[in-house]
Amino acid sequence: MPAETAANGPADAGTALFSARIREASWSRHQGLDPSADPDAAKAPGVFDRLFDGSLSVDDYTRWHAQQYFVYEAIEAAAVRFADDPVAGPFVFPELARVPAIEADLKFLMGPKWRSGIEPLPATKAYVDRIDEVSADWPGGYIAHAYTRYLGDLSGGQAFGKAARRNFGFEDDGASFYVFADIKSPKVFKEEYRARLDAVDLPEADKVRVIEEILLAYDHNGAVLDALGKVLGRNPFEPKVIAAICHHMNTDHAADTLVICQGVGGQSGAETARMTGFDGDGADFAAVVDGTEVPIRVDWAAPLSERAEVRPEIVRLFTESKSSLSLGDAR
Repeated sequence: MPAETAANGPADAGTALFSARIREASWSRHQGLDPSADPDAAKAPGVFDRLFDGSLSVDDYTRWHAQQYFVYEAIEAAAVRFADDPVAGPFVFPELARVPAIEADLKFLMGPKWRSGIEPLPATKAYVDRIDEVSADWPGGYIAHAYTRYLGDLSGGQAFGKAARRNFGFEDDGASFYVFADIKSPKVFKEEYRARLDAVDLPEADKVRVIEEILLAYDHNGAVLDALGKVLGRNPFEPKVIAAICHHMNTDHAADTLVICQGVGGQSGAETARMTGFDGDGADFAAVVDGTEVPIRVDWAAPLSERAEVRPEIVRLFTESKSSLSLGDAR
């Protein structure tokens, strides 16, 4: 959940406090993500809307949760780099770390093979790439992305956790991402966080850049939500089924997966490959070609809706791929 502007409203015009400047600059972005901001807007219900009205399926909730994993993994990798930095270090709080909680939630939602069943959407990858790029050596980059996510989680994000527990019957597992057990008072914590923003040792040009980066973080988050919104309810397979089959293909049939990518996947030069997911229309793979991983989409012969239908289709893809590659060798 991007930052906490909804709870505070726009800052007073002309204020010199850095935290207030951030809130004022990001107010319109926050309103754009808030499902209650414009009730008359003509748009299809998105992830937030469906979570709050109770119509979001647990499968789509899981897919949303999975995309957040990649974002927080990137932010928390940057936190390790900046832990001792005199500028960014004061914003590295171990009690904010979300990756262990997301991992626990995904294990609960998808089973022990959960990692094989998640892959960043293109919009998520762009978001992660931006976090990696801007926080590689600039303290302000880490501050911008950490602020946008964590203070949002402590504010409006708490309503997400309540909705998930109410809709899906979760107690701890499944929504532990929203539980900050080591923060006794979110209000006091956020006040301290904003005080550190106001005292941060950054030149004015860098403060402006931080604000711009926060706005970009909102835009990236919005792009991920839009991408998820376009596929809500469209995948007939449970995430745990996808994880189990992908894990099986990538561990027990890695050579077959490579053949599929080289054959019907059209990447004859693929060096390694893995299955990354599937839906009712086709399967997704990632293959390393000339040292670079490239995505591959292969359509099923006909739409699928049952787990039992997946194996015969994978066998068909392998058989056709092996045949085409053999013919190519013969020529």
